Amino acid sequence: MDRQESLLGKIDEWVGEGLISPQQAEALKRREAEREPVSPDRGVKANEIFVYLGSLVVFLALAFLVGLNWRALGSLGRILSVVVPTVAMLGLGWWLRGSESGRLRRGAQALWLGACLLSIRAFGVTFCELGYLDWRELGPGDPLSLVSCLLATALAGVAFILLTSITQSIAFHLCGSAVLLSFLTWLFNVLPSFDDFYQNLLILAIGMAVGGLWLALSEWLRTREGIGLVRVSRIFGTLTILSFAFIMAVESYDATWQKTMLEVIAFAASIGFIAASVKRQAQAFLYGGAASLLFLIIYVNFEHFADKIGMPIALLIIGALLIGFGLGTEWLRKRIRSPQ
Repeated sequence: MDRQESLLGKIDEWVGEGLISPQQAEALKRREAEREPVSPDRGVKANEIFVYLGSLVVFLALAFLVGLNWRALGSLGRILSVVVPTVAMLGLGWWLRGSESGRLRRGAQALWLGACLLSIRAFGVTFCELGYLDWRELGPGDPLSLVSCLLATALAGVAFILLTSITQSIAFHLCGSAVLLSFLTWLFNVLPSFDDFYQNLLILAIGMAVGGLWLALSEWLRTREGIGLVRVSRIFGTLTILSFAFIMAVESYDATWQKTMLEVIAFAASIGFIAASVKRQAQAFLYGGAASLLFLIIYVNFEHFADKIGMPIALLIIGALLIGFGLGTEWLRKRIRSPQ
């Protein structure tokens, strides 16, 4: 209430100073009166963080204990060692999700986040111990490794629908990213070997397609849910596209034009995100594109020009670029925040 009383006092002062009209003041007061009171357990407090950290340490200790005795557990023991914690976290999260306490609901989110990530391992170990998955031969490229990631993603998707939150959104995106990596490993296990350039071009196309799906999800969420969920999808989409473009650009190729082409694609992706940041009012696009562009310029500088212009000049260029990027991103950030 102290905050609300302070704001109401400032509104009266603004009227007296002629900054706003009495009608605007009344509208602001009505809006403030209609605002829901802030729950006392809203927001994560320091003691709650210690609970999460302690729970994580206990989980790591149990995982370490299971790992030390992995061979001695037997087939059924290995399955139960991952399935039981997964089911327990899902069940406890289900019980806590309907609580009126914000702390308990956040606990449910944390439990389901851990359960969704652990479920990848649970499905994989189950398939392996039942004899369907040969991890030693194909590893993550085994078709059932891909199925495990898909099942975990489906589980994370259901958790996201039942308990819509940023935490569950992160779990869904992490599991989806695991699907992407497993799919790429499986794909290049079944495809015949071919030129590295065209292979990396295919990887880049798949990575950009998945990143585009994350960005499409962010646009869908933008019209339906809170900004936090939009930011998660935007961050994952931006990182997926830019990281694939950057990694493919720094690879070695037989022909100069091949490397140049992928460097141009990486530059175009970075500049495209910077340009889109203003139109979409997205700081994730701005900072992701700016960081990628900076790393690319530094890489190209050392890769192609450092031997010709000398190290001092190369460092001077990089220093000037850092200053320019700092000033430029700050200017664009202000443009993003300003009303259009």
